Amino acid sequence: MDGLDRTRGVRLRRSAVAALALSGMLAGCGLNEPKQTYEQAYEAMRPDAMAAMKEAWPGVEMAKDSGGTEECGGLDISADKDASKLSAHVTYRGNIRPGDERSLAELARTAGKRLLERGWRSGVEGRIPDEGGLKFSVKSSSRVRLQMEKPGVDGWAVVLVYADEPNDYGVSMSVSTKCLRNPAWGKGEEG
Repeated sequence: MDGLDRTRGVRLRRSAVAALALSGMLAGCGLNEPKQTYEQAYEAMRPDAMAAMKEAWPGVEMAKDSGGTEECGGLDISADKDASKLSAHVTYRGNIRPGDERSLAELARTAGKRLLERGWRSGVEGRIPDEGGLKFSVKSSSRVRLQMEKPGVDGWAVVLVYADEPNDYGVSMSVSTKCLRNPAWGKGEEG
């Protein structure tokens, strides 16, 4: 009987550990949850992106195209999301002035280099090597895309340069955070 009791005890302990692990996953409690809030990540990236745009594309009128937050908290397996976690994003767009002779790649490269000077790095999504440590994720005759990441910040910036027509280039800079903690959650200020 003693051998059977020990086997039953081991099974009970294993079941209890498995139940705790499962309840942690269902509650969205990861062990490697970032400590940053969505606001902290956003504010750590946005000023650099704004300055890089102004320096890389002087004279280009950049207008806010989209922006906001998206609810992404709640159970990982649920389609219903709440505001306990949010991701923030903003996109600015503009058109390159006539007479600017730079290529699509040169326009993107200039913005990327400005971010590199501020401590950013080329994102993991980049697969097409370029000079100066940059890697493009898309590089064609009508579109160039560069994803940049700021070390220690849970988010990224995307530089996109595209040709609407020959010699009519559009540029955009987007900043996005990962799904991060909302400090207002539970204080009656959600979302």
